[in-house]
Amino acid sequence: MATFILLSKVSSEGAKRVKSLAKMDEEFNRQLQRHCPEVKRVASYALLGAYDFLHIFEAPDAKVATKVAVLANSFGVAMTQTLTAIPFSEFKELLEEI
Repeated sequence: MATFILLSKVSSEGAKRVKSLAKMDEEFNRQLQRHCPEVKRVASYALLGAYDFLHIFEAPDAKVATKVAVLANSFGVAMTQTLTAIPFSEFKELLEEI
């Protein structure tokens, strides 16, 4: 499984509904289990800075990670960016091959 990072920034509409974000996260988990049962949510953090939340998850491939991002965006309260995360130990192995 590959590791992905989903960064989200709450939109102005989402900021108006900030108290309901916890309930939306619970619904997101239900939708994630329903539509992407193979995905493992590793961790989630509230952030200070350019993004408001960081979610780390494992998925079999980029197509499934895209489904996760689409599900997150379907709530209409945030803009997201999804990144692939490569463990540094694997990155070092790639450097040795070059």
